Amino acid sequence: MESKKNEEQERAKLDAGENAYDGSSHKSESIMAGHIQQSIQTWIHPWSKLHRIPVFKRVWFYLAIMGFYTTIVHFIVTGQLTSQIFKDASNIAYTSLVLGLLLVFRTNSAYERWWEGRKLWGQLVNESRNLCLKVKNLSSVPESEKVRLSEYVVSFAYTLKNHLRDAKPAKRLPGIKAKAENDEYHLPVQVTDSIYHLIQGWYQSGHIDGFLLLQMDRHMLSFMDICGACERIRSSPLVLSYRAFIRQGIAINLAALPWYSATTLPLHWGLPIIIFASYFLIGLELIAEDIEDPFGYDGDDLPLDTICDKIRIVITQIMHDRDGKAKDERLKYTMSSQQVILSDPLYEHK
Repeated sequence: MESKKNEEQERAKLDAGENAYDGSSHKSESIMAGHIQQSIQTWIHPWSKLHRIPVFKRVWFYLAIMGFYTTIVHFIVTGQLTSQIFKDASNIAYTSLVLGLLLVFRTNSAYERWWEGRKLWGQLVNESRNLCLKVKNLSSVPESEKVRLSEYVVSFAYTLKNHLRDAKPAKRLPGIKAKAENDEYHLPVQVTDSIYHLIQGWYQSGHIDGFLLLQMDRHMLSFMDICGACERIRSSPLVLSYRAFIRQGIAINLAALPWYSATTLPLHWGLPIIIFASYFLIGLELIAEDIEDPFGYDGDDLPLDTICDKIRIVITQIMHDRDGKAKDERLKYTMSSQQVILSDPLYEHK
C-alpha cells in the first residue's frame, strides 16, 4: 500500500512538473509572438503613413513622369522603332552605384546641418532656463525687473525664429522698439542689447556683484553664438555646382533606366521597378533639399514654433512662485505685456 501511494505521489509530481514546463513554454511562445508582431508593425508603420510623409507630397509628380516616360520607351524599343544607339544608352544605368554614393554624401551633409540646428536650439532652451533660474533667486533685484528680463529672454527666442524665417513681428515684443524704428534692425541683437542694459543697471545699482555679472554675461554670449551659428547654417547652403552635378546625374540615370529595362524586362515588371527606384533617387534629393535649410516651414524642418512655446512655458513657470501664483510686483509689470509673454506672437511675411 505504501509503495503504491509513493508511486502515485511521484506520478503527481511529474505531472505537475510537466504542466509547469508547458506553461512556461506557452508563456515564452506568447512573448516571442509579441516580439514578432511588434517587429512586423515597425516595418509596416512607415508604409501605412506614406501619404503623410512630407517628401511624398512632392515626389509623386516626378514618379508619374517617370511612369509615362518608361511606358513610351518600352513601346519604342519593343516596336523596333529605335536604333542600336538608343539601346546602348542603357549602359548609363550602370552608373547607379556611383550616383548612390554621391546621394548618400548629399543627404548626410544636409542632415548634419539639420542636426546642428537642432543642437543649437536645444542649447538655447538650456541657456534660457539657466539664466532665469539664476535671476529668480536674486533677492536684491526687484520682482518686476526679474519678470522684465524673463520677457526679454522669451522675446529673443521668438525674434530669432522670426529672423531665420525672414518674417517680421505682427505685434510689438518686449525689448524691441517701435516697428517703424526696426525695419532694418537685427531684432535678436536688439533684444540681447536690452538684456545687457538691464543687467548692467543691476550691477551699477549694487544688486549684483562682478562675479554674477560675469556669469550672466556668459549666457548673453551664448545667445549671440547661437544666433551667429544659425545664421551661418542658413546663409551657407551646399555649393551650387555640387547640387547641380547631383541633379544632372539623377536626371541622366533616370533617363537611361527605361532603355535598360525595356530590353530585359516586360512592361508589367519594368514599370513598377523603375517607379520604385525613382522614388528613392528623387526622394533622397528632395529630402536633402528640405533639411538643408532647417529653419523654414516645411514638414521636415525644425519645429521652431514648438521650441519657442516650450521656452515661453518653462520661463513663465520659473518666474512664478512655487504655489503657482505671481507676486503683486510681477503683475504690475506684466499686465501690459501678458498677451505677448503668455501667448504665441503672430508673424507675417515680408
